Amino acid sequence: MNLPFAHPAYLWPTAGAALLVLAAACWAALRPGMALRVVGQSPFRLGLGLALVLSGLGLGLAEPRWGTPELPRLTVHVVLDASRSMLAQDVEGRTRWQAALTRLEGLWSRPEPGLRYGVDLLTGDDIPLLPPGEDRILLREALRAVSPGGLGSPGTSLGRGLAQAVSQVDAKSPAVLLLLSDGEETWETDEAALARALGALRESHLPLYAVALGGESPQPVPGRTGPDPAEPALSAARPAFLKRLSEGSGGRLVAPREDLGALLSNLASGKLPLPVERSLQPTHPEWGAWLALLGLLVWLGAAGKPLARWRPILAGVLLSFGGSAKAQIPVPAAIEGWLAQLALDQGRLAEARRWRPADGDPYHRLLAARIDLLSGDSERALATLGPLTGLGAPRPLPPWRTPALLLAARAQAKLGRAGEAKALLDRLLMEQPGQREAIHNLQTLVPDPQPPPPPNPRKPPPPPPPRPSFGAQQDELEGFKQRLPPPKPQGGVKDI
Repeated sequence: MNLPFAHPAYLWPTAGAALLVLAAACWAALRPGMALRVVGQSPFRLGLGLALVLSGLGLGLAEPRWGTPELPRLTVHVVLDASRSMLAQDVEGRTRWQAALTRLEGLWSRPEPGLRYGVDLLTGDDIPLLPPGEDRILLREALRAVSPGGLGSPGTSLGRGLAQAVSQVDAKSPAVLLLLSDGEETWETDEAALARALGALRESHLPLYAVALGGESPQPVPGRTGPDPAEPALSAARPAFLKRLSEGSGGRLVAPREDLGALLSNLASGKLPLPVERSLQPTHPEWGAWLALLGLLVWLGAAGKPLARWRPILAGVLLSFGGSAKAQIPVPAAIEGWLAQLALDQGRLAEARRWRPADGDPYHRLLAARIDLLSGDSERALATLGPLTGLGAPRPLPPWRTPALLLAARAQAKLGRAGEAKALLDRLLMEQPGQREAIHNLQTLVPDPQPPPPPNPRKPPPPPPPRPSFGAQQDELEGFKQRLPPPKPQGGVKDI
């Protein structure tokens, strides 16, 4: 049962305990003892207050979820069918492979914040092509070098391939699988493939969104000529099989004309639900505290004469804790750092700001600077990183030095100070030559060289001299001939 709670297992024991307390309170209210009548206590209200306290405790531990995350974040693992059947030409005059590339290029043509993509190829096995990242140009270029049927085992094994792809996904990060295939299974029966794939998807709480490519009528596949069962000569798309597979995992089959970018953006921003184990919806344990506080006030009101004098004082103290005044309980810096890192990993930026560590530990400074950068406070991030990014660095180089310089350069770039950011990256490359991220960031900061402007002469060049006419050239040649000496007669025997 997928309840909107982070830890729904806490609800059932606390609800059982609260019902048991209410039952005992009703039994005591029907048989009030003489002592209770003397002191003026109400067994039912005492039991109701204690039941509300237990219910608030369970509600707070279960952490109800609602709302949208502050920062959209989603990892999309694209699983692309690269078997030879994708060469069948039955998608509006194009092959299934060309139609899949068109859908992916349309998805990657516009930037969506918080979305990361990884690509796996699916044949008889799963072939990891690119790990999750945000370089969409690299994704497009990598797919252009792939030819269907040229990699991996022959045929298509959705059961084995999807199970292998699921094993590479992080267990708790918000992620989905996007399958682009014709739905043809050639290695095992449909039921066996469904059982294998759905078992892996449900165990990892990973929804699958499928895009069916091709028509349901059999089409010839180029290059297939033999009786091999893994490589049949005719191929037909099977959208019904993909629908069963996607809906069984918690996803669905994507319509042919549906906008994939809008679908994934809604999943990343929390407008469409993800499984609770992978959801970034903020939790609200404070509602459990309010319910427990109400139960405690009911219990105090029914306590009778023994607490008559202390009742207003205790009620005022409880209301002050639940109001604007906050109890300042000292928390160790290590606990603050752990809570801030946990909240940051789960996308809860407000909670990460609340537990932001403020001590001098280098790793806590790095965490605090990351929180400041995500909050848009680059100046505070630079002030936090100041002691870690000085000119001198101990030897051997400590592990926090490189991320400190990279974060500081990023903060300077966000503030529009490209020169300071380049200086920090140059310092990092001098201390650690060949650092790949620093080289990449430095190349992005250096503008592309512009060609020099064409020369703009102030004075136009002089016109070329006029060419002489044909008649003047003839006169000049005749004059040369007249000035030349006459030719000498040639000696020899005259032929008769």
